[in-house]
Amino acid sequence: MNEPWAPHAWVYHVGKPLVITRKGGVPNFLILLPRENGRHKQQRPTLFRRNPVPLPPESGTIPAGYVCSRKNARRRGSKSHCHLQREACNRRRLLGSRRERIFPASCSTCVFALTMIVWRYMFAFRFALRNVLSRRSSAVIILFIAFTLALLVVSNAIFDGTDSGMEHTYVNSFTGNIVVCPKSEFPLSLFGDETPVTGELSEIPLLIPFSEVNELVRGTEGITSVIPQITGVAVMDINEENIPLSLFGVIGDEYMADMSGIQMVSGRPYTAGERGLMLSETSLALIEEDAETELHVGDTVKLVMTDGASFTIRAIPITGIYRYEVRNYTLDKIALIDPETLRGLMGVQDTTDDIELDEEVKNLLERSNEGNFDDIFADAEDSVVTEGEDLDIPALLQQDDDGQELDAAQNNTWSYLICRTDKRLSAKKMIKALNAEFKKRDWPVQAINWRTAAGGSVVYVFYLRIIMTVGIILILLTGFIVINNTLTISALGRVCETGTLRAIGATQRFIALQFLSETSLLTVSAGALGCLIGCAISTLINRAGIQLNNSLLVQLFGGNSINAVLTARNILRCMGISVVLAFLGWIYPVHVAMESNPIVAMRGQV
Repeated sequence: MNEPWAPHAWVYHVGKPLVITRKGGVPNFLILLPRENGRHKQQRPTLFRRNPVPLPPESGTIPAGYVCSRKNARRRGSKSHCHLQREACNRRRLLGSRRERIFPASCSTCVFALTMIVWRYMFAFRFALRNVLSRRSSAVIILFIAFTLALLVVSNAIFDGTDSGMEHTYVNSFTGNIVVCPKSEFPLSLFGDETPVTGELSEIPLLIPFSEVNELVRGTEGITSVIPQITGVAVMDINEENIPLSLFGVIGDEYMADMSGIQMVSGRPYTAGERGLMLSETSLALIEEDAETELHVGDTVKLVMTDGASFTIRAIPITGIYRYEVRNYTLDKIALIDPETLRGLMGVQDTTDDIELDEEVKNLLERSNEGNFDDIFADAEDSVVTEGEDLDIPALLQQDDDGQELDAAQNNTWSYLICRTDKRLSAKKMIKALNAEFKKRDWPVQAINWRTAAGGSVVYVFYLRIIMTVGIILILLTGFIVINNTLTISALGRVCETGTLRAIGATQRFIALQFLSETSLLTVSAGALGCLIGCAISTLINRAGIQLNNSLLVQLFGGNSINAVLTARNILRCMGISVVLAFLGWIYPVHVAMESNPIVAMRGQV
């Protein structure tokens, strides 16, 4: 194929005179630099282009920055010329602004064009690398960003370890993976209303309709076990001391079998339908200290719950003492009690399902409504108690309001469903699916995660992590300002060089690419260094095995020791921040470089 080439030009060199030769009227496109030891040194031309200027008629010395071109170089019989040189010129022609096709498109042509584009970017990268290495401030910028990102990696690793430890502790101790609870106007956890000051006065709503909700939850794929629970707050009256307790009304043996984070110390868990109270080892020690007495398995204690001017008292035996794997202030407040006794204290009804009355019962109620109201005003008779007849007060305290014991498994009065899920499945997706189903059926019920179910102490730690992360990001933004100012000063200091490059054919795209390469070199290398430093510090923290003895620190870090958990998400987040910093730090310096006039810039008057 014989196609003429349009006039084009390439900048061969800036700063030194070059020697160029002619062969057969066609210029040699490999640059011959000044002789070194009697031999010419060859160098590939750069990719800057501008309008062609005439080539000197004979071979000779071309001044620095001189642009040469060739016209109609490809012609019949020119193969005596270097074929490689003409092919290189062909490939550069593909990168021109007009994009004319010099030879038929093929796979090899596209690959070669892509190679030349990459080579163009690599050339800009070499310029940027030279500028970065020539500035002393580059090391300071890299170290500052690396230190900040290392701090971000370590803090996130510690918080990830805290989340992991708290999740393991709470899920295996009392929250499970998912909790189904009624919707309410106040923040609701397993302890009740989480509203400060007034939370203890709120009444905890019940799950309605319980039977349908329970059936739906148990039939959900991925949920392995479901434990119903009712929650209340009462006071233990012992030796004239009133000690508040958070009571979890659960079926004792099922609850203990499902919660792997609880270990029995003495006694046994109560069974379904059996009256009983179980205390944690730490809670028992605090009660004994306040009441100045000793309690053992089998002792009977009195629980009191007040409602305005009235109050309810129940006597209940201690059936077992247990301990948690991790000592935690939140867990120390919990006492496990049989649900029947707790319902009696709270005065709640025994069922929330609809009850159908027989015709005989309805007729009896109608006849009772038609009774004689004069009986209300009849003379009162004194009650007579036979002398010598003893009243069994403890037996009366242990009776329910109706004097009957209900089967706990058959009762439908519950406030929560504690669910354990398959570890291989996502609890977040299950929560989303359950809430969608509840909304579809118009039930006033919601599914929440373990963090919300645990209450304020865990939520505070989560918010603390957010505050710490925001603080570190603010430090990074300060670093961005430092980077931006440094690069802007560097751009102003190199306007003469930038103007010269633009005057001899450098495009704005090339200048922008050069500045982007500089900021990317600074921030990405600093990000990689910061991630390596952060990983090293996190590994040292794990090997040190720092133990915590303070209960508040144990609650804050979710365990008895500080653990740093490194995740790929954490590392990628930090690298993403460095990339964002590179882009933001590139915008203003390149704007300054583009605003300068090439002629004025070459004179150094900017």
